Amino acid sequence: MSVRRSVMLAIATALMFVPVGSSVMAAPALATYRVTFLNLTGGQPYSPPVAATHHKDLRVFEVGKLASDEVAAIAVDGDQIPLFNRLRGARGVTEVIDIGRPITPRGIVRGVFTDSVTFDIKARPGDKLSFVTMLICTNDGFTGLDAVELPNRGAEAYLVNGYDAGRENNTEQSQDIVDPCSGLGPVTLDGDPDGNNDATVATHPRQRIRHHAGIQGIGDLGNLHEWVGPVAIVVVVKL
Repeated sequence: MSVRRSVMLAIATALMFVPVGSSVMAAPALATYRVTFLNLTGGQPYSPPVAATHHKDLRVFEVGKLASDEVAAIAVDGDQIPLFNRLRGARGVTEVIDIGRPITPRGIVRGVFTDSVTFDIKARPGDKLSFVTMLICTNDGFTGLDAVELPNRGAEAYLVNGYDAGRENNTEQSQDIVDPCSGLGPVTLDGDPDGNNDATVATHPRQRIRHHAGIQGIGDLGNLHEWVGPVAIVVVVKL
């Protein structure tokens, strides 16, 4: 499916959930946005995402800067709790949401888990939206939104890329990859469950966040885990 068709599908999916006649909330200082995240990859599941609306001066992550320990916890281990807790108590944050479930590769259903998620989030005028989730079948890959604009009306769609958090060497070996890659990904990795080595593959010194180079096929990960271009679409609709 083309990226353009995927964008249109994601927008249509998001709009399906918009209640007729809804435009403002009882509290005039807040608006509600409906956010739909759709996986574009056939080989990368995602960890439970964290999303937040916040003041324009707050940055959850920035390409070219070092990842915070909380963002690194998502990128390395798929652990969203540290970032959720940090943002929940941070000045300038309007609302933070822990989605609470992983997202499967495109077109794959695993039990109750699917390849998209839709949720509502509140924002004040001038707020930005940030979003972080791990590319599970990588060492320390993640994707998300970095303080993007919220639409004044209607819908806005964002194509998001894969990023490398700069915290682990990309060995692509099963023992260095979180085990849910086997449970949610396209294939089971040899040896799973075999834990997830962090210390032995940690980068020294830490590297800056950069665009992910993709799967190189040097270890247990293969072309089934690879992606080309954007890894997901995020559609934001003002209710």
